[in-house]
Amino acid sequence: MRNTSFLSFVAKEWRHILRERRTLAMLFAMPLALVMLFGYVISSDIDHTPVAVLDSSHGDPLARRLVRKLSAADQFRIVDNVRREADIDGAFKKGTVKMVIVIPPDFGSDARRYGGTSVQLVTDASDLNVATTIIGYASGIVADLNAELNASHGLSGAVSPGRTNVRMMFNPELKSAYMFLPGVIALIVMVVAAMMTSVTLAREKETGTLRLLTVSPLKARTIVLGKVLPYFVLTAINTTVIMLLGTLVFGMPCYGSLWGLVLLCGLFILSAIGLGILISSVVKTQQSALTSSLLGLFLPTMLLSGFIFPLDNMPVALQWACQAVPATWFIEGIKGLMLKGQPVSDLWLPLAVLGTMAVVLVGLALALFSRKERPRS
Repeated sequence: MRNTSFLSFVAKEWRHILRERRTLAMLFAMPLALVMLFGYVISSDIDHTPVAVLDSSHGDPLARRLVRKLSAADQFRIVDNVRREADIDGAFKKGTVKMVIVIPPDFGSDARRYGGTSVQLVTDASDLNVATTIIGYASGIVADLNAELNASHGLSGAVSPGRTNVRMMFNPELKSAYMFLPGVIALIVMVVAAMMTSVTLAREKETGTLRLLTVSPLKARTIVLGKVLPYFVLTAINTTVIMLLGTLVFGMPCYGSLWGLVLLCGLFILSAIGLGILISSVVKTQQSALTSSLLGLFLPTMLLSGFIFPLDNMPVALQWACQAVPATWFIEGIKGLMLKGQPVSDLWLPLAVLGTMAVVLVGLALALFSRKERPRS
């Protein structure tokens, strides 16, 4: 009898689970999505990195041989030829290259005289993981060329005098804080501005408080803006505190415009708030708002923004998806302003994209929320 009651109880629970299609879909879709996402995102290999060459030897045959070896490697893609050392800084600030290989004037003569070569590798160390990885790849290619030269001179590869002189731009002390602080700011903005906004408004809907407010003389969008304004202020204060800590404690510089930084942060916070309102207008419960925020905001901000994993290392389809993540443009802009000292005019694209996202997301979210919460006669 007890076994029959237990089986009936289990069967009833199964029927309840099968009726909850959203829960069932999340149960199977979430693990599959996470496995696929982590499988494509997490990789220590870096391929087709855009690099430039400054050939001061003016086309020495050995220099051309080194460039061919770099071009043949899957890790690099030569996209530019720099003519002067003064142009290296501009090439990095444009964001078109990750490394510049500087070939000295006496490259060929030194190789013939000593049986080894010396080059300078200049890299953008604002993304420290990428910088150290591609330096290792390039140093290995130079070492291979030195080994071939030593063999042609009848020498052992271990005694090659050739070397690589490494120069790290924008982060000469190799501080990892320079790379992580912009991502930490993006995560905190998403947690405070987006997640808390969505959960708060969902709680108001779930308890019926928001419905009571909508019958007041105030419009629904006015009520929503009044409720999310404190989160905008709190997020702005949090962002300011983190930046001050990064500057005073970790020594992170700010070479760019302060007003440009304020504009960039303000647009990003507005975009996050728009996402929070949009989520709360679709879901009905706090639990759904929290789950949707974690999956739709927190994970993409951490994985698909360039915070931890380089975007260039992802499949092309995933790279396009990363462009829809506001944190991608925020991190690019904040590194350009604080570390590279780029003028605001050079960052027109991140600012324009974040501005467009802020207007569209906030406008769409308020319109959708007002329509759903409008009292029905």
